[in-house]
Amino acid sequence: MGSLSHSEISHNIKYNTLNGIFATMGMNLVTPFISVWAMGLGATNLQIGLISSLPPAVGLVAMLPGAFFVDRFTAKRSITGAFIFFNRLFYVLLALTPILPAHQVWFLVIMNGLMNFPGSISNVAWQSFIAGAIPAQERARAFAQRNRLTHLFGIAVTFLAGQIFRVVPVARHSTLYQIFFVTAFAFALAEVWSHMQMREIVSEVAAGKTKLSTRQTFKAILSARPFLNFCACSLVFHFGWQMGWPLFSIFQVRNLGANETWVSIISVVSGAGSFISFGFWRRLIEKRGNHVSLAVAAMGISSTPFFYSISSSLYHLILANALVGMAVAGINLTLFNSLLDAVPEQSRTIYIAAYTMLINISAVIAPMVGIAILDKWNIIAALLVAGAVRLLGTCTFFLRSRKISKVPGQEAAA
Repeated sequence: MGSLSHSEISHNIKYNTLNGIFATMGMNLVTPFISVWAMGLGATNLQIGLISSLPPAVGLVAMLPGAFFVDRFTAKRSITGAFIFFNRLFYVLLALTPILPAHQVWFLVIMNGLMNFPGSISNVAWQSFIAGAIPAQERARAFAQRNRLTHLFGIAVTFLAGQIFRVVPVARHSTLYQIFFVTAFAFALAEVWSHMQMREIVSEVAAGKTKLSTRQTFKAILSARPFLNFCACSLVFHFGWQMGWPLFSIFQVRNLGANETWVSIISVVSGAGSFISFGFWRRLIEKRGNHVSLAVAAMGISSTPFFYSISSSLYHLILANALVGMAVAGINLTLFNSLLDAVPEQSRTIYIAAYTMLINISAVIAPMVGIAILDKWNIIAALLVAGAVRLLGTCTFFLRSRKISKVPGQEAAA
C-alpha cells in the first residue's frame, strides 16, 4: 500500500478543516432548533423523544448493508461525498414543514429520522476514509485545528441565528426556519465540495486482494478483544449520554422557559467552552494518550445532568454549558481517535459500522428510557439517573485506560 506525501497530508488537513467548517455552519442552523420548533408546533414528550431516538433507529436499518456496500469501493472519497449530499438534502425537505396543512410535527419527526439513512452510511464511510487520509500521528493536531475552527464558525452562526430570532416576531419564526434550513443546504454543497478536494490512497486490502468474507469478518470482530472492550465501555457511557438528550431540551424550554434566542445563547456558550479548550485537550492527548484523555473528558460530560438538576434559572445553564462545552471538545477529539486505535485496518469500514450500530441501538432506547422516567416521576429524577449512568460509563473508561497502560505498546494498538 502506498502512502501520502507530506504535502498531500497537509493538503488533506486543510480541506478536512474547511469541510468541518461548512458542515458545522449548516448543522448549527438546523440541529439546535429542531426540538424547539417541534415544541412550538405542539409536540408531545413522545415526539420530542422520537426526535432523539428515531434517527439511530433508521441508522440501524442502513448501517451494516451500507457498510458492506461502501466497503466494496476501492476509493471511498466519491461514495462518501454522495451520501453526505443525500443526507444534507433532507434540510430542504425539513423546510417544507410549515406548508403542510396537517401533521406538521410528525412530518418534522419522520423527516429528521429518515435523514439518518444516508447520514449513518456517510458517517461510517467518512470515518473509514479519513483514517487513511490523515495518518494516526497527525490526527490529534489535525482534529484539534479542525474542531477549534469549526466551533468558532459554529458559534458565530448560532449566535447570529439567535439574534435574528430575537428581533423577528414569533409569528414569522416558521419562515425563518425555512430560510435557515435552505441556507444550511447551501453550506452543505460547500461541505461536499471541500470533501471532494481531499486526496486518498487505495489499500491493497480494499482492492480486494486479501479481503475477508462476510462470515470471516464477523468472526474476526468477535475475537478482537481490544475492539470489544472499547465497545462495551462506550456503550455504557453512551446510554447515559443519550438518556439526557431529550431531557435537556424539555428542561430548558418547559421548566425554565427558554426560547430560540436562549437556545442559541446556550449553544454559543457551549461552543465557546469547546473552542478555548482544544489546545488543552491536544496537549493532554500528546502527553497521556487518547485513552486517559477520553476518561477525563467523559467525567466532564457526566457532570451535565447534575448541573441541570440544580439549575433554577437559564443563567445557571450558561456557566454549566461553558464547562460542559470544554468536556465535549475532549470527547470529540478522543472518542473518534480511540475508536480508530481499536479497529484493525483490514475491514475497517465494517468494524466502524458494527460499533456505530451498537451505539445506535443505545440511541434508540436511551432517550425513551429518559422520557419514561420523566413521565413516571419527574425531570429531576430523570436527569439524576442519566448522570449516574454516565458516571458508570466514565468509570469503565478509567478502568480500561489503566489496563491499557499496564501493557507495553497497548496504547497504540488498543
